Formats: sequence, C-alpha cells, structure tokens
Amino acid sequence: MSLIVGIRCTDSIVLAASGPVALASEDGLAPARQRARKLRVVGGIAVMGVSGHDGLAQEMALSLERSLAELDHQKVAEDVLRSSIRDALAAPVQRTVAIHKTLQGLPGFGITSNDYVLSQSMVAIPFQDSVRLYALDPECSLTEITDEHTYAAIGNTTVANPFLAFLREVMWQNGGPNQASAELAAYWTVRHAVESTPAGLAQPIQLAVMVRRQDESIEIIERGDRELAAIGQMMETRLEAIRRSFATQPHASGSGGGPKPPPVPTAKPTRKRVPEVRLRLEPPDHGREPDRW
Repeated sequence: MSLIVGIRCTDSIVLAASGPVALASEDGLAPARQRARKLRVVGGIAVMGVSGHDGLAQEMALSLERSLAELDHQKVAEDVLRSSIRDALAAPVQRTVAIHKTLQGLPGFGITSNDYVLSQSMVAIPFQDSVRLYALDPECSLTEITDEHTYAAIGNTTVANPFLAFLREVMWQNGGPNQASAELAAYWTVRHAVESTPAGLAQPIQLAVMVRRQDESIEIIERGDRELAAIGQMMETRLEAIRRSFATQPHASGSGGGPKPPPVPTAKPTRKRVPEVRLRLEPPDHGREPDRW
C-alpha cells in the first residue's frame, strides 16, 4: 500500500504520493507491485489519489469523472457535492466486493486478498470560492480536511502521521501553512516514509498543487523533476540546520562545552494529612436468628 499526504492551505491544496502500484495476483497471494503514479487529475477539475489496488483506483477515477460532469460547481450545495463524491467512489468498491464474494470457493479461485478491495482515497476539488480537500476511508466515509487540522495521510501512515505532527509543531506554530511550506512538508514526509519503510513504499514521489488564483481561476500543477530536486535541496538544508543546532547546544549534563543550565528548584516534599479513621465493631448478638441477617 502506498502513501498519500494532503495539506490544506488558504487558497491551495498540496498532495504528495509515493509508489508503488498493486497489480493483480492469483490464488490469494499478495499483489505484485510496480512503480507508478498515484495522483490523477479527474475531469480536469479535481485531483484524486488512491492508496490501494490500481485497477480499482482507475474505476474510481472514471466513476468520479462521470459524477462531476453532472454537477454545477458554482451552484451545487455542499452536501450534494459530498454525497456525489462518496457515492461515485463507493460504487466501484461495492461492485468489486460483490464480484469477489461470488467467486470465492469456486474451482480455480483462491481466497480473495483484502488488498483487492481495501482502499483509501483523497480528493482535492474547487467549491464555489474555495478549494476543498476530502479524505475517504475504506468504507468511503468522507471527511473534510479543515483549517483546524490542515493535513491528512492515507495508506501506509505508520511513519507519516507522527512525522507530520512533528513538522506541524516546527513549521506552523504561528498559523496555518502557506503553499511553499506545505509543499516542503508533504515532500519531506513522503520521502522520509519511503526511506524508513523501503519494503512497503518506493519512488517516484509525486507532488501536485491545486491553486485558486485571484481571478478565481483554478490551476492544477504537477511538479517536475527539477522542482522536486529544488524541494529536496531545501529539505537537506533544513536537516543540516537542525543537525547544527543540536551540535551547538549543550547537553543536559553540561558536557557540551557551553554553560551549564541553572538548577531547577525542587519543592520540599509535604506530607499529606491523613484523617483519623475509627471502626466500631458491635459485639455479636448470639440470639439473632440466621434468616434475620
């Protein structure tokens, strides 16, 4: 399963994805994997990323394109847009699940691997005077990535989620991300995850940006090799700055060559007052019958 990261900015959405693509296999074995592109432009107006089987992802893209062609994005209500996206992406999943249930147990068909039907997806799409980012879980429940949280990751997120949380604390303490910092964070997260989990994730890294311009036009940009190399160089520069900051800071023991930190005053321990507890035991009543206890 691949990794897809989405970050919401004020007037733009940044998406980054790793490979590989999962291809079909037989007898219930794990799907074969190939390097491929996971982000797709759908209908000329949306960007979709699917972490899961690529054949299912292609069907989901076609279903979403057909659904978006029937909507007026300047007049449609938000609940209608959300329902349309959810229904469009759920339909291929439901068909695939039904087919595999029918085939199970037949001669020549092994136990169906969950990799065929388990998928997560992310959709960036313009809506009225803004751009929206939605994440969908394997049940196709739709969640909008809002200004409060700003980012999401789907797929193989074991490394990505804590790393994104770290970058948020370092890079976005004074507000939400701008486009440049979001591109750096998305690329950095995917690259870090690829290098940390080489058995599950692979190159190439894709980076796509959906921007709403001042004239209200929508532009979708996919960064090329030269732009990705520049972002990678910026990442290395930030890494080197972090290494230097740790190298010049004194250690906790004061052995780093700098001044020792001032001692932390410790409060004197106080003994809690324990209230007096008295137990009164009544003498046994030998004349009491057992059934009257």
